[in-house]
Amino acid sequence: MPVLYRIFVNYKHKMAPVTITSDLGTRDFYLAALKGTLLSANHSVHITDITHNIKPFDIKEAAYTVRNAFRYFPKGTIHIVHVNSSGGNNKLLLAIVDGHYFITFDNGFLSLAFEQTPHQTYQVNDELLENNSLLYEEAIARIVNFIVQEYKPADFAHLTTETVSYRSLRPLTSVGKIRGTVVNIDNFGNAVINITREMFEQFIGDKRFTISANVGDSKAINRYYSEVDEGEMVCLFNAAGYLEIAINKGKAENLLGLKIDSPVLILAD
Repeated sequence: MPVLYRIFVNYKHKMAPVTITSDLGTRDFYLAALKGTLLSANHSVHITDITHNIKPFDIKEAAYTVRNAFRYFPKGTIHIVHVNSSGGNNKLLLAIVDGHYFITFDNGFLSLAFEQTPHQTYQVNDELLENNSLLYEEAIARIVNFIVQEYKPADFAHLTTETVSYRSLRPLTSVGKIRGTVVNIDNFGNAVINITREMFEQFIGDKRFTISANVGDSKAINRYYSEVDEGEMVCLFNAAGYLEIAINKGKAENLLGLKIDSPVLILAD
């Protein structure tokens, strides 16, 4: 019996946590179509929204968001990353990382989220993609159902190393100096830098330092935004361990003129 038929014959009522991260927004019907198809295929899935406000086609923002969010979910969670579907080379990928499943397009997202394309990356077989809309909602729902029903990826996909791959810009480091870049602007206008707490401790340590970000400078790393006056620049490490540059009760994006890929320099005095 073909596996695509068996998946519906062998239906089980099994809870499956599913997250969705997308650039679909909430204004149009696209997100509703995706969710409705998932529930129609298996009404036992439990859908959690991570965000649908990823900037259109922005796989860098999606990678930062998913990389720092997925570990809060239990192993076995299925993460749908529906961003820049038009740049996916008409391919759907399934990757397994630390016991989590990631369904996404072949647009470079996986390499940015995990620094390289995961070893367990599968390309979904073409037969699942036939007669799909531009949303690929039917194929995605079938893949979710396969995973829920505990089919092996090899039943509906094949291992691949031929995927789009990008390298994230890494900070330039030396003793007493770190040069990084803005990798994300959050909802509050705060700039997230690709400099981690570990990098700071290794290359700056206990030395006095200056953080320079366009027109702003700071000589301290704080724990809370409120440790500086309103309207003042504040630097801290966020919950994901990355350096964040903010304005207390303001937007660093606007007041400091920061944007994605803006350079940030930490220099020991």
